[in-house]
This record gives sequence, structure tokens and C-alpha cells, in this order.
Amino acid sequence: MSDKDHILSNVADQEKDLPAPNLYTGEPPLQSAHNTWNKVRSDLAYALGSNIHRSWTGRLRVASANDRTVDLSAPTRFIASKIESNYAETVRRLWKKHDMVEPARDVTFSSAGGKASTVTKPTIKLQNKGHKQITSQPEHKYLQEMAKPMGDSPRDRFTFDNFVVGSSNELAFAVARQVASCREAQYNPVVIHGTNGMGKTHLLYAIQKAVKQTDPNYRIKLISSEAFVSGFVSSVRGGNGREAIDAFKSSLRNVDLLIIDDAHFIADKPSSQEELLHTLISLVDEGRQILIAADRHPDRIEKATERLKSYLSSGLVCKIGSADYELRLRILDRLIARHRASGNESLAIPQNARDHLAARMNATPRDLEGAFNQIVAQSELLGTPITLETVQETLSDSRYTTGQRLTVDRIQKAVCDEFRVTLTDMTSKRRARVIARPRQVAMYLSKKLTKRSLPDIGRRFGGRDHTTVMHAVKRVDTLRSEDPSLNAQIELVESNLKS
Repeated sequence: MSDKDHILSNVADQEKDLPAPNLYTGEPPLQSAHNTWNKVRSDLAYALGSNIHRSWTGRLRVASANDRTVDLSAPTRFIASKIESNYAETVRRLWKKHDMVEPARDVTFSSAGGKASTVTKPTIKLQNKGHKQITSQPEHKYLQEMAKPMGDSPRDRFTFDNFVVGSSNELAFAVARQVASCREAQYNPVVIHGTNGMGKTHLLYAIQKAVKQTDPNYRIKLISSEAFVSGFVSSVRGGNGREAIDAFKSSLRNVDLLIIDDAHFIADKPSSQEELLHTLISLVDEGRQILIAADRHPDRIEKATERLKSYLSSGLVCKIGSADYELRLRILDRLIARHRASGNESLAIPQNARDHLAARMNATPRDLEGAFNQIVAQSELLGTPITLETVQETLSDSRYTTGQRLTVDRIQKAVCDEFRVTLTDMTSKRRARVIARPRQVAMYLSKKLTKRSLPDIGRRFGGRDHTTVMHAVKRVDTLRSEDPSLNAQIELVESNLKS
């Protein structure tokens, strides 16, 4: 044996005792799992909201890992069950996004006293000449991604039956029910818009689930705008020429119902916008139903082409507005019932605590749920009852407490962003209408959403006196009833500030 062969043989013997390295990073599986989990945790805080993440998914830790599975452990069985029931899909989707192993490892959940849950995904395994097992990959990976970015396993809780309806969302709810039950497009395209966390995605999943239950042969595709853009870009750059582009188009157009979530994210991508428009026109011309969800009215989507805005606005556009006090109370009752049904039968929240939570939370239903989960988690982990005092204490540290916590500075910035003026313009002496109107709107919202006095507000707008602020408040109040476009802009700014 040569010296080189001898050295290689010794290295091979030593490597037998090391953990199997990750195929793509060269890291042992457990180390790569920890690195991946750090990235996933950052995304979870954004995807679920900081309250939900802090209360639930933020308590997970990597317990074990190999090349096929990763086990995330929660401190209690209750928390593990809660995550599995409500947030597992999001965790797995983000894990797949960041995991450097292909195919991405399955994620299981366990607790100190509980067994991990598993999800088995079918794979096709082939044998090569060296008898090493390999897993087949689809010819166009982006088509596999588009096939299930949002729709292979919709959350069971996202149904029509558990969507809480109020005056702010009843039109959107009725439209969603109509889309799910009618096989001929009555309104096309349908656009549902509203601030993030208002329940748009809930309705999309509810449509998908209802259709699959009542008419399995009805072809429905529910995707995110991110998946649309990714699929389109991959088809163009994939190196397979016309075949890949045709496959992409076919995957979207050979459906009876196409649903796209967060469509506003396509706005700054001109080529994707053009492809989306062609797809919409093709489907509508063939009588296929289209439903689009966005965070604002099509006319207000910045950087969207006029053609796309016009086409989206040509059908039925309905808004999901802010939940009022009565709706927030009903949402809380539904959350309590769901927790009790999932195994926490002893959950008790006195009526005065419910009333306070509903009254103080003026943000979105998602944020309301986040605050509720924070309160319940504290009670579970500390073994203390939920009272009015504990609710008040929790909300005192919450960024969702009340509009009074908004500052004039934040309002000025939000108005500047919406009306495309600078802060210098807003506090200047300029009286041009394009400057004066946003300034008046900012004064109006400062008076409405903060506890600042009129003189104090005036000082923050370049040293103006209280009569100027008073005039601005009255003027904007009048304009809101006379100018629908301006009213829509003010509603959007106010909604974004509260959320």
C-alpha cells in the first residue's frame, strides 16, 4: 500500500465515528438543523406575529436531527399540541425554505412528556448501479413548489363555519361562499382586500376546503404571489426554453378556479405583472373563476400597471374592514371555545376580562388572537388564573393596546408615505394643495388617534397654532364624505397605523 493510500485509509477509519455530514453544507445533521432553525425562527416572528411566536413557536428547541427528520421539542405537551394543531404548517413551510438538505427534512414536534408527531411524505426511490439509494426529482422543480405552496394541507380551522362574521367582513364572506358553491363565475375577477391579519387568507382556505369536499373534480389552485413569481422566473431562466414556460402557463390555466394571495407583492415585478394579466384574461375569457387577495384596493397598489389595476377593478372588489367591538367579542368567544375543544377544558376567562380585551384591542383579528394566546400561555406556564388584572398587565406591554399609544411622528410618516410627500414638506410653510392636504390629514389623524392637545399638535407641524389644527380637522371631516378617493386613502393610513 502506498503512503497516499495508507493516509486515505486512516482518514476513512476516523470518519466512521463522526456524524454523517449534511450533503450540501458538510455539517453534521444536528448542527445544520440548529443553523436552519435560527433562520426559521426569524421568519416565524414575522409570519405569525411577535406575540404568537413568543408564546408558542418561540419555545421550540431542536431536540434531535438526522438526514431525514428534525424533531422540535416544546416544554409542555399542551404547547406541542397547540403548535401541531395551529402553526405546524407554517413551521414546515419555512423549514423547507431554509433547509439545505434535499429533499428537505420532515419536521416533527414533541414535548418532554410526549411523543413526536410525524408527517410522512411519499418519495420515489430508485436504485443506481452503485446500489446507492437516490430520490427522484421532478423535471421542473418550480412546478412542484407551485403545486403545494398553500394548498395541499389547508389548516382545518380555516373553514366557513368558524369564520366569525360581522358588519366589516360580511360582504367578503358572502362572496367567498358564492365562489365556493357556484360553478359558473357570477363576478369576475373577484378581489378581496384588507390589512394583513383581517381574515383574507382564512376565506381563501375555506373556499378551497369547501370545494374539495363538495366537488373533488373541480380544479382549484390556491397559490401565493411569491410562488407565482418564483414559478414564472424559474420557467424563464430554467434553461428548458419554451417547454418550461408552456408548462408554467399550463399549470395555472388548466384550472376552474384560480386563487392568488397577497397579489400586491407582484406589483414591483413588471414581467410577472404582465404574465399575471395574460393569465387572468385567458381564464376569464374561458369562463373560469378568479379570486385575488391583496392588502389594498387595486387602484392603490403602487407600481402596478394601469392595465392590471383596471382589470382587477373591473369585477367585484370588496373590502374587509376593521373589526368592531361586538365582532371582537365574538372572536374571543370562538377562541375560548376552540381552546377548550383542543384539550384545555378548564380554561376560564371572566366576562370583565373579555370585555376589557375586546375594548382595548383595536388592531386586527390576528393581533387579537396573538394577545389572547399570550394571556393563555402565561396562565398555563405560570399556573395562575386569568383575571382582569392579568389581562391589563399583559396588554400594558403590548404594541396592540390602543390608538392612544400612536405618536404624531408615526402618523406624519405614515401620511407622508401614502401621499408621497416629505416630512420637510409637511412641517414647512408651503401651501400648495399637494402639500397642504396631506398636512391636514396628518393633523386630523393626530387629533383622532392621540391624546395630544390642539396646541401640541400644531407645534409638531412647524409651530402652527391650535386654530390651524382645528380648521384642518373640520376640513378633512367634511372632505371624507365628499371625496371617496381621499376617504379611501385616510382609511388605509388609519388601518395600517392600527395594525
